[in-house]
Amino acid sequence: METESALYQLMGVRMNGVMNGITNSDGQYQEIIRKSDEYSGRLEELELPEEVRLLIDRYVSEQNALGSRYGMLAYLLGFSDCREMLLEKRLFTEPPQMS
Repeated sequence: METESALYQLMGVRMNGVMNGITNSDGQYQEIIRKSDEYSGRLEELELPEEVRLLIDRYVSEQNALGSRYGMLAYLLGFSDCREMLLEKRLFTEPPQMS
């Protein structure tokens, strides 16, 4: 999908603007943050060697990026599906052609 398309631009506006408010008020999202902070603290208490901490950090960062990209693609797919359904519906509202 073209990254300069209107759909990508709309996604950027919605994800960077509206999503912050939604995530701040979503209980499940906040619970995930709380658990993540708890695990982060437990990892720090282990006092792991720097090499191990960097490896864990890079792994977790890539997993986050993977989940984020998946969510973005799912958003785009859902929006594209809606667009197609609306276009299809518009086609069905036109009077049939007489032969």
